[in-house]
Amino acid sequence: MSDAAKSGAVLTRKALKLRLQQGDLVVAPILDDKQIGDGSIDVSLGTQFITNLRPNVGHIDPKELTPEQVRKFQKLVVVPFKDCSVLHPGGFLLGATLEFIALPTDICGFVLSRSSYGRAGLLIATATYIHPGWKGCLTLELENLGEVPIVLRPGSYVGQVVLMRAEPISQPLLKSIPVGPAFSSLSEDPRWKKLRK
Repeated sequence: MSDAAKSGAVLTRKALKLRLQQGDLVVAPILDDKQIGDGSIDVSLGTQFITNLRPNVGHIDPKELTPEQVRKFQKLVVVPFKDCSVLHPGGFLLGATLEFIALPTDICGFVLSRSSYGRAGLLIATATYIHPGWKGCLTLELENLGEVPIVLRPGSYVGQVVLMRAEPISQPLLKSIPVGPAFSSLSEDPRWKKLRK
């Protein structure tokens, strides 16, 4: 089978374990072998969260936003492993995976909710795609779509990463390697400068 024909195939448990052992795919720490499923790897919450500070802004206008203004409506908080964060119905938090992930240039992925949390109303990502060659802790966009508050504990397996073979790309230029949740980058869109003119 040609390399092109192999592209798009989801990596099974056997393929995931092989690539992890080879070291070109990194998902660490893997604390339990059961974390590697038949076609995905479970990912857990880290200890850092970004909360929205509603009273501090009346609205968000990406065209007029500066990095300083982003910090007026978003704040980084650390929740130790022994503690928890409560996400109320309609609430929104940014979290990050405890696991550091490094994809080789021939693997892409998707981060998805685990059904156990999804059926309780938790959506963990609205931007699900992971580019080939990406490195860092994934930012998780946590939203409670249910009717009751959900307790979020660092270390809980809230999501899963599905990895697929991709056409190899040249090594991407990484702006940064995140190790916690990322603040909104709305203010960094270069189109706003052109539109202001």
